[in-house]
Amino acid sequence: MKTNLITAFIFLLAAISFQASSQTIKLPSPDFKKDMLGAFAPGDDLGISKDQKDKLSKSNSSFFDKVTGIAGSDESDDKKIAKITGLAKEQNSMFESILGEKTVKEYRKKIKKQIRPFTTKYKLAKFVL
Repeated sequence: MKTNLITAFIFLLAAISFQASSQTIKLPSPDFKKDMLGAFAPGDDLGISKDQKDKLSKSNSSFFDKVTGIAGSDESDDKKIAKITGLAKEQNSMFESILGEKTVKEYRKKIKKQIRPFTTKYKLAKFVL
């Protein structure tokens, strides 16, 4: 009886430890960048030039390279979140400089809609916009 109780206690501790470790921000799958770039793709409905689309694509690609670099680092989750949200603010400023104030609102609205399914798949998706 005592052995069963000890075994159950060890199993409970292991389950709690596993659950706590699964809550950390870690390097996402290789599909993360591809999925996020797809969600951040400007499309034709915004009425922007090819040059603006190219600038956005390059900026978004660089942004997600930085995000995955931070996610794969050994820093604490709090530091990772702070750095990623800081990068997101910089990226939002980049959006405005490329698109202008009016178009950036439409673009951000479109991104929010397209990124929604990925917020459950990738914990990082919550912090990139």
